[in-house]
Amino acid sequence: MHIRLVNVERALCGLGMGAACALLVLLVLISGLNVACRVAGHPIGSTYEISGYLGAVMAALALAETQRRRGHVELDMFTRRYPASARRRIGAFNVLAGAVLVLLVALQIAARARALLAAGEVSETLKLPYPWLMFGVAAGLVLLAASFITDFVLMAMGLGNLDAAGKDALKRAGTVNSIRGEIEK
Repeated sequence: MHIRLVNVERALCGLGMGAACALLVLLVLISGLNVACRVAGHPIGSTYEISGYLGAVMAALALAETQRRRGHVELDMFTRRYPASARRRIGAFNVLAGAVLVLLVALQIAARARALLAAGEVSETLKLPYPWLMFGVAAGLVLLAASFITDFVLMAMGLGNLDAAGKDALKRAGTVNSIRGEIEK
């Protein structure tokens, strides 16, 4: 069961990262085109607005893969001295609490986006219906919650490192999180 969970999580996080990469390429192309047009004396209007929207959605979609690869910073000033079982329980509680928090934020963003769409809200310069982009941010947060839930299941089952079971392809990449790092040894 946990192998299937990790495979699904990896696929979902990969889709989110792929979309974030596409948005980054689009952002770079728009910025580069704006610079070239500005040199020619005809800058593209509202590139700042587009850049802000694309950057927000891009960051939200990249969060889950970053969490899966342990790319975030963690401080463990106190927990490193705890026994391994206590660290595992604390880590499991932390990722579960993180999942709940991120899901609540995603639900609030989606509810706000629905309200703005119903009101016919559009952006100032381009008159773009930006609430659709808010749904992209909410989707990125749901992916992050899925990554947290996967971590919770693995910690609750005591399976920090699937490689120990001979599952090389499912090993979590580059673990630097000390709570999980201690469990995975």
